Amino acid sequence: MSDCSHPDPAPASANEIGIPRQHAFDPAAFERAVGDLLAACGIAPDAAHIGRTPQRVCELWQRRLLGGYDLDPATALGDGFADQRSDLVVVRGIAVHGVCPHHLVPFRGVAHVAYLPGGRLHGFGRIARLVDAIGHRFTYQEWMTRDIADALMQHGQARGAACVVEAEQLCLLLGEDRRGDERVITQSFSGEFEHSPQLRNEFLRAIAGGRRND
Repeated sequence: MSDCSHPDPAPASANEIGIPRQHAFDPAAFERAVGDLLAACGIAPDAAHIGRTPQRVCELWQRRLLGGYDLDPATALGDGFADQRSDLVVVRGIAVHGVCPHHLVPFRGVAHVAYLPGGRLHGFGRIARLVDAIGHRFTYQEWMTRDIADALMQHGQARGAACVVEAEQLCLLLGEDRRGDERVITQSFSGEFEHSPQLRNEFLRAIAGGRRND
């Protein structure tokens, strides 16, 4: 596990994806906190180029880094539509990010997602929204990977689901004696994928061309 890993990740319920939030985001308090952070760093709040920094940081965190807290995974995925086709569906290279709860710095990468339909098909854009709803929170990469697969089973009525996330953990890249190109790969298989090596291999072959190898 990376330095950002939780030693014993607990499975998240539908209402507690990632680190649960106790109350709504407070923009005014957040801006004050950023101002205090700058002051603690020895930066004057009225220094050149700093005047609107608290507001800018607040907007970034509320709308993007933590925007998943305002998105319900079930709503993001939607109901899809009835269809009896059962062939494997793979969406690879979905941009994803989260915020490490240990260091409060982002990690970013791509998610490769697959599901075996269980009577319903879902729009590809809806699957990307589901990834956003789960990822844009305080969370661990390991949790995110499992939560995405489980959400497709729970909300998408899938017979099986799989997710691989490949990400750059900023807290790892900033560590001492690091080369700067470390990446973390996590994977999770639910439903029929858990019990079928053939399905897992088919999925991994399908995403092999989209995995980063530079």
